[in-house]
Amino acid sequence: MGEPVFVKKHKRSRAIRVMPLNLAPLIDINANLLFFLIIANSVQEDRLQAGKDIELPPSTSSMAEAGDLVSVVVGMDHISVNELNIEPSPIKDGELQATALDPKKDNRITSLHTRLTERFQDLVKKGAQPGAKDDDDSKLPVVLIQADKRLPYATVAKVMRTCGEAGFTKFRFAAKAR
Repeated sequence: MGEPVFVKKHKRSRAIRVMPLNLAPLIDINANLLFFLIIANSVQEDRLQAGKDIELPPSTSSMAEAGDLVSVVVGMDHISVNELNIEPSPIKDGELQATALDPKKDNRITSLHTRLTERFQDLVKKGAQPGAKDDDDSKLPVVLIQADKRLPYATVAKVMRTCGEAGFTKFRFAAKAR
């Protein structure tokens, strides 16, 4: 046999081929994630904060309802409707002033009734249905009462009576989460 033949191999220069990266799915996922986080954060911000100097009682429920909501904050020295204080303040040290009560109806706070009646009429113009049947109460306007836990029951009862006489029949009470 003959001599072994060595074949000289030529090294080929291979160009490294990089596969193109498709960024469309990555952008879609990030957009969906961003959208979800924005919505989740806005829901967090919608939670009502207790009014200034208000100590809410603890809650036994984790459910809350939204809708045509009117917030009534009753503190030891002020009452506000949707963050607008009622002036002059009908309450002092947790007790209603005699001058703030309607002389014809002792259980109605005149200035609060006026403000709530205006708000109720605005909600009716926007489509709230105060006479909705029990099976469709989603269109009923809701009053959220945030009352300081130090207030006497008589004061809170008069606020509730005033809300009812202004047309609101659906009540919710704010409380501190445990």
